[in-house]
Amino acid sequence: MQISIGVFLCDCGKSLSNIDFPKVSERAEKLQDVVHVGLHSNLCLKEGIEEMLSTIRDGAIDRVVIAACSPELKEDAFRKALEEAGLNPNFLSLANIREQCSWAHDGDVTEKAVDLTRMAVERARFLKPLEKKEVPVNKEVLVVGGGFAGMKVALDLANLGLRTTLLERGVALGGRLGGFETNPAEPLNSMRKAIEENRDIEVLTSAELTRGEGEVGDFSLRIKKGDEELSRSFGAIIFATGYRPEISPGDFELRPGVNLISQEKLAEILKAPERLELRPETIGFVLDVSDENCRLPTLSALNDALAVKERLGSEVYVFCKSLKVDSEGVEEVYREARDRGVVFVKFEERPRICSEDGRVKVELNDILLGDEITVFCDFLVAEERIMPSEGTEALSSMLKMRIDSRGFCQDENVHLYPVSSERKGIFCVGACRGDLDIARASTDVASAVLSTYELLASGTAIVEAERVKVDPEKCRTCLTCIRVCPHGAIRLVRVDTEREVAQISDLACEGCGICAAICPAKAIDFEGYADEQILAEVQAIGESL
Repeated sequence: MQISIGVFLCDCGKSLSNIDFPKVSERAEKLQDVVHVGLHSNLCLKEGIEEMLSTIRDGAIDRVVIAACSPELKEDAFRKALEEAGLNPNFLSLANIREQCSWAHDGDVTEKAVDLTRMAVERARFLKPLEKKEVPVNKEVLVVGGGFAGMKVALDLANLGLRTTLLERGVALGGRLGGFETNPAEPLNSMRKAIEENRDIEVLTSAELTRGEGEVGDFSLRIKKGDEELSRSFGAIIFATGYRPEISPGDFELRPGVNLISQEKLAEILKAPERLELRPETIGFVLDVSDENCRLPTLSALNDALAVKERLGSEVYVFCKSLKVDSEGVEEVYREARDRGVVFVKFEERPRICSEDGRVKVELNDILLGDEITVFCDFLVAEERIMPSEGTEALSSMLKMRIDSRGFCQDENVHLYPVSSERKGIFCVGACRGDLDIARASTDVASAVLSTYELLASGTAIVEAERVKVDPEKCRTCLTCIRVCPHGAIRLVRVDTEREVAQISDLACEGCGICAAICPAKAIDFEGYADEQILAEVQAIGESL
């Protein structure tokens, strides 16, 4: 069959200046079946897309090769453009001449760009159309965790018309913020009231997720609430399980007790200061002993220091290496604390902390004064490590989600998809991802709500049918594909009374290709990466023009 290939080169706003694009164009024009070669500066922008669409329609082009940036960034946009032009979106072949060529090599990058473009052209010859189909999805969402982030997610989803179940292991909503008097209580109370009045939000407290199966659009879950076990189905799951503070025994010479206290203990004191026999004259906060990179202890210390000044009138010292005030509004809190008389003492070497005469003695070298100082505190509030909430590992194992080395929910891609897990339809927001303050958690919430709404709002999802498919005649049910799939997209289905074979969910599959590459029986076909296509690319390397 005769095909017509259009090649579109992009210099990314003239940032790929080390590539000789006229030479690449000249060489590409000589390739078989290439009917058009064009050079653009911003092909991914609106004007570039419109120019490409016009060329495709006028030139009767039926295969498109784009030599530009990483497919990870713009492949979806270019595929949508092909649909708009009336082409099957699978008739697109991309050559990454930016990250894999211009940015990665100091030698003859022009020849490398020519090779990558030639390979993409050869691959385009073997591309086959993929049909799209509608898949029904459950429009209900489960939110695990009833803290600030969980409540905000539930409210936002319900306001968009998605019925939401809010699952909280504790006896009441609010999470860690609900237990601290030093955090603003009014917003939490307003959110609780709004949730109670919203008919699209079901609240399950003192409840836990005990079993999870299925995939995006149809997760089958079991929830234990008291002695009752509920079986429910949801289209998506959003984790907002928060964090757990911990004072590590190895971080301080003293053990937590009467004078070395936790933030939670300080909150109890501030709630009922009248219970104290004597008003503490001096209260200290120590930071950067457990984790120098964590923002939350800094934010907590600043808020608590202001609360101490207001309710107890004590002298307040904050001992730290550096203050993390890069979060929204924290710089203003720091300035207010300083204006109210809070003393900030910076150190390089770890302070020496011991007990003396019923008080906590803190000795350190003040790097601003350049001298040793000693401060006696009635209470020293110890810095707490930010740890994953209890049960995170069990939940991640149940739903086949990755966790990082510290046990937090791991982002699929911290820059491009910060709230997505590697399993489609499962999102993670707030402090369950690590050291996130309320401002960053709010950003997470907005991103997760938008992604969930786009996925479920219509009640159906459009997917490419059988982009990755299993040949049931070749499948030997070795389970290799099921074990290696990071997206939980493969399951066993029965084909007759004696045999089960692997089947891939078109909606859950992310097209990573791991299963096709590792299948020992070569029973899995991945359109766009068939043997003939890969061999055509390999054979194109080094061909002279």
